[in-house]
Amino acid sequence: MAMWPFAGRRDDLARLVRLAHDGTAHGVVIAGPAGVGKSRLATEVLRTFGSSAYAVIPIRATRAAGGIPYGALARLLPPEAPPGLVNPLRWAADAVRAHAGGRRPVLAVDDAHLLDGPSAAAVHHLVTVERALIVATLRTGEPAPDSVTALWRDGLATRADIGPLTLGDSAAILTAALGGRPDDATVRRLGTATEGNALLLHELVGAAREAGTLRQVRGMWQLTGEPPLAPRLTELVGERIGALSREAGAVLELTAFGEPISLAALLELTSAEAVEQAEGRGLIRMTGDGRRVVVRLGHPLYGEVARAGCPPLRRRNRYATLAGALERSGARRRDDLLRLTVWQLESGRQAPAGPLLSACRLAWATHDYTLAIRLGRAALAAGGGVEAAILLATVLDYAQFPDEAHAVLTSPQTWPRTGSPYGAEVLPEAADTAAGWDSRLDESTGTRLALARASNLAWGMNRLDEALDLLDRTEAALGDPASRRQIAMRRLDLASSAAKPRTALGLGAELLRAVPAGPQRIQTLKAQALALCYAGRTGEAVSVARQALTDAGSWQDSIPAMVSPLHSAWSMAGLFAGDLPAMEEAAGSMEEAVAAQRGWSLGEGSLALAKGHLATARGQVQTALGVLHDAAHHPTALTVGGCMGAYAAAQALLGDAEGAQGTLDDALARNRATWTGFTRWVSLTRVWVAAAYGDTGAAVELALAFAEECRAAELPGFEFVALHDAVRLGGAAHALARLEELPALHDGRRVLLARDHARAAVAGDGAALLAVADGFEELGMILHAAEAAAQAAHRLRKDGSERAALAATTRAWTLARRCEGARTPALHGLSAPELTARQLEIAQLAMHGLSNRDIADRLVLSIRTVGNHLRAVYERTGLSDRAELRRLFDGTD
Repeated sequence: MAMWPFAGRRDDLARLVRLAHDGTAHGVVIAGPAGVGKSRLATEVLRTFGSSAYAVIPIRATRAAGGIPYGALARLLPPEAPPGLVNPLRWAADAVRAHAGGRRPVLAVDDAHLLDGPSAAAVHHLVTVERALIVATLRTGEPAPDSVTALWRDGLATRADIGPLTLGDSAAILTAALGGRPDDATVRRLGTATEGNALLLHELVGAAREAGTLRQVRGMWQLTGEPPLAPRLTELVGERIGALSREAGAVLELTAFGEPISLAALLELTSAEAVEQAEGRGLIRMTGDGRRVVVRLGHPLYGEVARAGCPPLRRRNRYATLAGALERSGARRRDDLLRLTVWQLESGRQAPAGPLLSACRLAWATHDYTLAIRLGRAALAAGGGVEAAILLATVLDYAQFPDEAHAVLTSPQTWPRTGSPYGAEVLPEAADTAAGWDSRLDESTGTRLALARASNLAWGMNRLDEALDLLDRTEAALGDPASRRQIAMRRLDLASSAAKPRTALGLGAELLRAVPAGPQRIQTLKAQALALCYAGRTGEAVSVARQALTDAGSWQDSIPAMVSPLHSAWSMAGLFAGDLPAMEEAAGSMEEAVAAQRGWSLGEGSLALAKGHLATARGQVQTALGVLHDAAHHPTALTVGGCMGAYAAAQALLGDAEGAQGTLDDALARNRATWTGFTRWVSLTRVWVAAAYGDTGAAVELALAFAEECRAAELPGFEFVALHDAVRLGGAAHALARLEELPALHDGRRVLLARDHARAAVAGDGAALLAVADGFEELGMILHAAEAAAQAAHRLRKDGSERAALAATTRAWTLARRCEGARTPALHGLSAPELTARQLEIAQLAMHGLSNRDIADRLVLSIRTVGNHLRAVYERTGLSDRAELRRLFDGTD
């Protein structure tokens, strides 16, 4: 791949430029690990020495020239030294300085740690005696000549250590390199794989593009498969690994296959010398884990290369070695059973169904869906019978493979013929029996089977009526109160998901009185939190969700699927309340809870949806597209309609009517569970799709009609949002009466601001509309604030208050600039204040607090001229002082 455009690292570059030009030192030494991007930063810093006063002199140190005196300066020195040379250091320094042609030399030293001793001494002499400046790069962890370390040790230059790329840096770099924006999931995956190493990122992207796994999907770059280990990438990583002894190679491979592995086990299987060698080379790193020390790889790609280069037989032997060591240690930790079972499978040993089932549950508890499905299939093949089928089908449902889950629960081919009473002949008749399960199953097993089938029918197959019928028939045949409670809990879950809060709250209140502490109570609280949110009791919803999640460690192993919906209810309650910090806290907590997830699942979709709703609420519509893109365009998930619907809403807010309509159509086609609250979000999106097409009247009618539906369904949150959408679109007169009533039915500040917005719009009160804009800005809902300010400007202009209208327009434009290109009807016609380049320059200096005299001195103008320019700025913006100017330029680049 060609060199990428420079992007990202804005703060690092600004700091380095400042240090390079700092008069108290003679330049900067940029230090960091290999591949972090030191040389590219140095190149950008050197660009700032482009004036005629400086001469940039490149000095490239290499290992090959490291043993040759003045080898790094060879290109700059005369072919031969003069006869009888007495002071070679001075001769070399003078020869280098001659290349400056009388200008001040700037020594551009790449890989200063590789300088041979005489070259390093000449560089030091030039900086110390000849007043040369230096911009050098240095690899950390490598020995460097004393003359180089003396540069910062003696205060001649400033050492600046550079860390790995942040995700924001990676996103900026990828956008520039690919010529388009990557989605957030792609940035995270590439950032994790490379750990912020710019060189590895460059090679990984090149390999992925060549393999076709990194490609544009509906306008964004998306990583659709695992990045391959292309030869160049393998070579680069191999260079960093270097030549290893046989035992050190074993340390690397055992860590790659067993990570994290305890230090004690690694020492038992190899030797202390080999472990020390691997650690010294940075191939492994030690971390604390309670009272033991565990070993992890020094970089994720080391494991990829080590595993890829390991022959199949040695691979099996490595796993067998790991399994044997864990068995000898007693496998006492929580995750030891999971690791032991996996290693046994990888080594070719046949594990019995029991341990496989236990390992499957543990993998699911850690959100490793790929592994959980593999273990569940192995358990079924090993004769796990009904227990294995129930667990595997449940995991498949949450992993978004409902068709396969249905097949596991209903097809005889998926059942092992082992002579078990729960063999191949059991499930096909299950749906036809009065009880809902085969008579040879005990009541507890039969109940769990019926619950699994009902969930699959409702969520995966969109057959809610059949699911409810199955629950009814099952309940009628049950005698055990505990089993009947399980049926009631599933009915509660379906009612809350269907956005029927009155029914769900009634069922939930009854169950909470009967259900003991433990997993069943958590499941009840999850449904209760969602129902409270839909009922407009968002404060209680957040409290219930947080209460349930407080002690997640006590129940997560048995019901891991509850983690995401509890967070989702928490986030949605924050959205309806207008409490964006609560949404951010919920999303952060959910992201942390599923950080180790592997494979697609409902949880990943829920996290993307929560982050997408948060970004949209903030008015960050492009950001919303980025966080939703991977989920909305997932190639295999069958129930991603919620993310697709939210994606369509962001497209509509950007004015992309056709794109939004197409995405919404796809959402309806792909979302299996159309009986859920998803349909309510679809109705809200339709409003903005109509507005994006320019049919504001139809959009208002859609909003009002949907609000009526929500009123009948007792969904005050959706109702007030729909009514407020009508206000935002100019239909306040039709929405005000009901918005006056809704604060009594729904808590939170957002509904109050929606009411105030309608009041101000109907009254034609420009000042009140600006107060509404203030309120939404305080909530962080910037697009709503921009729209209210724009409506205030229109009203004030009609009233003849031209200066106030101009100020409101400036305010609306300032807010809209933070909304990443949003184009809603209220924002149509907004334009930037008409300022000349000089007026803009003076306004920006003024807003930073400079006095007129300071500005005049800096720009070599008279104080009167500065004052005249500022008066023109105030007239054209409608603003009146420096504090308001600061607001105007808030968030500028």
